[in-house]
Amino acid sequence: MGRFFKWVGLMLAAIVVLIALVFAGAGEIYDLKDRTEGGRYTSLYLPMRDGVRIALSVALPKDLKPGEKVPALIKGTPYWRAAQYSFLGGAMAELGLFNYGEPDNAFMNARGYAIVTVDARGTGASFGHQDIMFDDAEVEDFGEIVDWAAKQSWSNGKVGAYGFSYRGVLAADVASLRHPALKAIAPTFDFADIYLTAYPGGVLSERFIHAWSTQTAALNRGEFPCPFPCALLFAGPKRVDADTDGRLVAAAIAEHARNYDVYDCARKAPDRDDKICISGKSLSDVSEFSRKDAIQKSGVPIHAVVGYFDANSAQQALERYRTFSNPQDLTIGAISHGGFVSTDPFAGKNAPADPTYSRQIHGIADFFDAWLKGKGRPAAKTIRYDVLNGGGWHETAAWPPAGSKDVELYLDAGRKLSEIAPAGGSDRYRVDFTASTGIDSRHQSPVDLSQTAYPDRAAQDAKLLAYTGAPLAAGMDIAGNPTAQLTLASSATDGEVIVYLETVSPKGAVTYLAEGVLRLAHRKDAAGAAPSGDPLHTHLAADASPMIPGKAEPVRIALTPIAVRLRKGDRLRVAIAGADADNLERITARGEATLTLMRGVSEITLPVMQ
Repeated sequence: MGRFFKWVGLMLAAIVVLIALVFAGAGEIYDLKDRTEGGRYTSLYLPMRDGVRIALSVALPKDLKPGEKVPALIKGTPYWRAAQYSFLGGAMAELGLFNYGEPDNAFMNARGYAIVTVDARGTGASFGHQDIMFDDAEVEDFGEIVDWAAKQSWSNGKVGAYGFSYRGVLAADVASLRHPALKAIAPTFDFADIYLTAYPGGVLSERFIHAWSTQTAALNRGEFPCPFPCALLFAGPKRVDADTDGRLVAAAIAEHARNYDVYDCARKAPDRDDKICISGKSLSDVSEFSRKDAIQKSGVPIHAVVGYFDANSAQQALERYRTFSNPQDLTIGAISHGGFVSTDPFAGKNAPADPTYSRQIHGIADFFDAWLKGKGRPAAKTIRYDVLNGGGWHETAAWPPAGSKDVELYLDAGRKLSEIAPAGGSDRYRVDFTASTGIDSRHQSPVDLSQTAYPDRAAQDAKLLAYTGAPLAAGMDIAGNPTAQLTLASSATDGEVIVYLETVSPKGAVTYLAEGVLRLAHRKDAAGAAPSGDPLHTHLAADASPMIPGKAEPVRIALTPIAVRLRKGDRLRVAIAGADADNLERITARGEATLTLMRGVSEITLPVMQ
């Protein structure tokens, strides 16, 4: 403990020295900043139809000539459109020792776009409050902002919307307003089905939702969610230019106290149509899929980038691609949430993202050049996907790609995968509730932009019901969505089943490829259901039903999409779990649970390229 306080004392002393060093020149520094901005950056409040004031900032290209007009790109966020630095943070930023911001803003400016960043209603420096994210009031605000941007003296009247994660969802939602000035959108690493983001397969993503709730609550209080000494650098969300004394931002933050509790409200809404606290809306009601008809009617083209291991965003993007008629180009790779680092399980720990973040942003700019500047038009619908483990990049118009063929592998006696259906039999599995995919799994990806990682799964597989195939006689490429068709009984009336697809190298190393999750109460097939991120199940309250203990029933589970090259000598493995301790809610809160899997009627279907 003494060493800790000594460390803290030394750090504080260093901070004091730094402050002293910058005091003398600070005024000169800030005067220089004011002189060099030259009116290219402005920040203001825009009153909405109901009087709520929304904070936005406008950054114009530095080389914009008098009378020149450029397109506007709008990016809405709940994570502060910009930060107000403390004196220390501002001084360090001026000295080049620290910088907080999204690097795409400056790049898009340089490509000839005005960037309009917006604090969503009830967040940042904006007034108002949220009963649920992405409700009509929040989305309609952006219709007014599009209208405002299109009419500015610097605007050519054409507007795009873009951003990753929450920002991307807003970009897609704005398209549903069908504003004539909105010409194109680029939602990247977004989630078209908010219910499945919170409840993959109907199971609460406990760690992610709790962490995201904690993060957003801090931001809504005007606190940057980072530990000491990081917090010393920030003084809340960026004030608008007219708010010289901070009174307006303080008043806005006071209104955020009415915001809903994300975690508490989400955990009380386990079914797709359950309402989020007092909002009167379900998570599905505020999803992109709920706005499908309007987005299709807008006709706006969509540019999307997603990662195979970024929660279940790739599956949701593929369902949007399949069911929305809009022109779309979709890129799928082993890329972290936000696109910053590689998540390729076959690459080294520090491997660069492919495509790199820079190339991703160039791709977004090229897309907007085509639709907002008239520099050509891309194909109506195209998917670019990376075949991991050395298979390279490919293009297709459909998913799974043309040339794939379904291949069934059966769960057989002796914990083997077989190409021939076995005669029968069963395997009993006592659920190990300590089984986990770890704290760096795909489930935490949306709240942690670091590298998603799956270490060798051999030790965890020892806790699971695992079936392993024979060594491959020749290499094969898998590209599409594997599907598990299981017939099983449970000793409990509810629970979760997780199916992992893995590959085992000749040396015995186990590499994670994909997974599918399903809450057993949500096992009813979704025949004829409305489009969603899960084409197999409705997850509606009326369709939920308990298992009859000991009675075997068929259960279908869609695994996350994957494209991967397997080598000669590799073996495929299907591992079945009843828990993911570090990530997913435990459905059976206490006691034991046993799953009995029926052989001969349990299989996995793989999309194998011919």
